Amino acid sequence: MLRPTLSPIIFVQQLGRGLRNVKRKDYLTVIDFIGNYENNYMIPIALFGDSSYNKDTLRKLITSGSALIPGSSTVNFDEIAQQNIFDSINSTNLNRKKDLMQDYLLLKHRIGKIPMMMDFFDSNSRDAYSFVEYSRSYLNFVNSAEDKITYDLPPDSAKLLEHLCKDINDGKRIEESLILSLLLQHQSIYISDLYKTLKNMFELEGNEEDIQGVIQNLNLKFITERYRGKTLSVGDLYNYEIASTNGGEIKIGESLSESLKYPLFREYLADSTQYSIMAFTKKYDYSNYVAGFQRYKKYSRKDAFRILGWKQNPNPQNVGGYIVSPDSSNCPIFVTYQKTDDISDSLKYEDRFVTPTTFTYMSKNRRTLNSPDVLAIKNQKENGIRLPLFIKKSNDEGLDFYFLGDLTTIDGSFTQEKMQIEGGADVSVVKMDFLLDKPVEQGLYSYITETI
Repeated sequence: MLRPTLSPIIFVQQLGRGLRNVKRKDYLTVIDFIGNYENNYMIPIALFGDSSYNKDTLRKLITSGSALIPGSSTVNFDEIAQQNIFDSINSTNLNRKKDLMQDYLLLKHRIGKIPMMMDFFDSNSRDAYSFVEYSRSYLNFVNSAEDKITYDLPPDSAKLLEHLCKDINDGKRIEESLILSLLLQHQSIYISDLYKTLKNMFELEGNEEDIQGVIQNLNLKFITERYRGKTLSVGDLYNYEIASTNGGEIKIGESLSESLKYPLFREYLADSTQYSIMAFTKKYDYSNYVAGFQRYKKYSRKDAFRILGWKQNPNPQNVGGYIVSPDSSNCPIFVTYQKTDDISDSLKYEDRFVTPTTFTYMSKNRRTLNSPDVLAIKNQKENGIRLPLFIKKSNDEGLDFYFLGDLTTIDGSFTQEKMQIEGGADVSVVKMDFLLDKPVEQGLYSYITETI
């Protein structure tokens, strides 16, 4: 490699010249004289042909080794090289306005019109949700990208579109987007028909309790905003009604109905909704689907609480590494596997895998065997509390965690111990062991647990 570049496209072209198939060429050695290793995130883009610029997807491609490379080709990374690629993926901002604009204009030129989110999906191009993350709605991004055209919506409808695109249509759960799609077509739907659609498309069984939680999420009751010193649900703050249930029907709400009078709102909401459904479907694997979560897919804390049916997103300061739900039905556990040296001693818990199926975990500090949250977890087999495990390797990965599955407590493993915190004081913690419902796949297990 003799030519410096910040362009993944040029990087692929450079590497591609070496990858050309020629008789008697059995292997390729790439020597980097420039220092392109700082842009190592381009390597999975080049080798696997993925142009989504989704960090989770790029990490998965590297951990998969040769499994996802077509044909008889193989690629091998030593541990240091692999870690360098992960570090590059973690540290690089893949959603810079400059890069978003480049991909937007490239697709616009290719298809001859302003692209919609589904055009990016159909073209196997960038993950279009990155435009929503940057601008809160894809319509906002289009307005910022186009000089000669301005698409206007009334402020109330523009704000509602932002919330539905960013907080509902994120591709993390199918029910909300599916209901939105059906309401856009039919104004009202029978819940029994929704169950049939879920069964036919995804082999999922619907139930009334879950649907009520989905309707609450659609009405934006879960997410919150600060208003005059108080934390209020967005749905209550703006008096949103997106959908309502009446007997066995789900009907379109007044807020959504009013905004749908604007063709621009309808067009961009329908596009966002379809994109969310397709993004979910593309990664859906029934064999690794566990009560709302796709195993090995990444979720934020907010995603996890929303899918678990919490009525409102809890204050992060109250969560820590885990928190028991108000109805004691679940207790999600969030683990940052590799702690940095600069964090407080009171947060350096010795959470670790013993094997791909056995996990050792430490409670919050100042807990005993009789603390209510510890008892709720310890008595899992009696109270049926769900213990989903979410892990990220380090804080360099951002805010999202891999869902690895559900945990079951190991009888007799709960022991009360001491932990030293800042200042040298000892505080009580409870050590506990769990069994994971399925062994962690080897590539991801090595990525999380190995230290270079």
